[in-house]
Amino acid sequence: MSSCVTKQKYNECQSDLTACETERENLAAQKINLDNRVIELETAGGKMKNQIKQLEADTALLGSKNRDLTDAYKKMQADYDELLSSYKAMSVGSKKDAEAMLARLQEAQSKLDEKEKELKLLSEDLDKKSAKLQELQAILDKKDADVLALREKIKRALQGFEGSGLQVTEKNGKVYVSMDEKLLFASGRFNIDEKGKEALKALAKVLESDEGISITVEGHTDNVPFSPASSAQIRDNWDLSVMRATTVVKTILEYGKINPMRLTASGRSQYVPVDMEDTKEARAKNRRTEIILTPQLDALFEILK
Repeated sequence: MSSCVTKQKYNECQSDLTACETERENLAAQKINLDNRVIELETAGGKMKNQIKQLEADTALLGSKNRDLTDAYKKMQADYDELLSSYKAMSVGSKKDAEAMLARLQEAQSKLDEKEKELKLLSEDLDKKSAKLQELQAILDKKDADVLALREKIKRALQGFEGSGLQVTEKNGKVYVSMDEKLLFASGRFNIDEKGKEALKALAKVLESDEGISITVEGHTDNVPFSPASSAQIRDNWDLSVMRATTVVKTILEYGKINPMRLTASGRSQYVPVDMEDTKEARAKNRRTEIILTPQLDALFEILK
C-alpha cells in the first residue's frame, strides 16, 4: 500500500520548509554578528582591565617619584638654608667671599625652583591619573552593584519557578537565567507551554524596566541526534535550538514593552553542554534555554577612548 499528499499540501510543506531555511540563514547571520560583538566586548573588557592595571602601576610609580622628589626638595631646601646662613655669616667678612657665597646661593635657588616646578607637574599628573582610576573604579563598582541588584530582582520575580527547572546566577558580570527543557517545551518541540509562558511573562516585566540591559537567548540541546519527520520544519539539533531561542525571544517581546534591538536569539545545538557525562541526567541538564543579561558598558568605553 502507498499513500500520497495533495499537491496543495505538498506546496504548503515546501513553503514552510523554505521559510524555515530562510529564517535559519537569517539567524545564522545574527549569530555571526553576535559572536563578533562578544569578541568586541571581551576585547574591550580586556583592554579596560589592562588599562586599569596600567593606571594602578602608573599611580604607584608616580607616587614613588613624588616621594623621591619631595625628599630631594627638602634636602635642597636644607642646603639652601645652610648656604643662606653661611652667606649671612660671611657678609660681615670679606666682600670676595661674600660674593662667591652669593653666587652659590643663587645657583642653589635656581635648582630649587626647577625641582619645585618638576614636583608640581608630577603632582598634577598624579592627581589626573588618580582621578581617572577612581572614575573607572566607581563605574565598575556601580556595574557590579547593578548586576547583583538585577539578579535579586529577577530571583524575586521568578521565585515561584525555582525548583521547577529554573536557576538564576551571576557570572563574569552577567546574569544568567537558565530554564530546563521541561519548564518550557515538550520533547522535540519548540512551542512553549503555559507554565513556561508564565515564567517568561514575569521575567519580561523585570526586563522592560531596565533599558540598559542587553538580552541574549541561547537554545541548547543534548547530543542525541534529532529524528525529524519527512515534512517537519526541524531537521536537526541546530534547527531545534535556534527555533526554541527564537520562540523565547518572541514570547518575551509579546509580554514586555522591550525594544527588539536589545534582544538576540542564538542556537548553540549540543556544543555547549553543562555536564559532559553521557547519562540520562546529564542530557537532561544540557537540554536548556539560557537568557543572558549583559549591562551596557558605554560609560566605560567612553573613558577608555
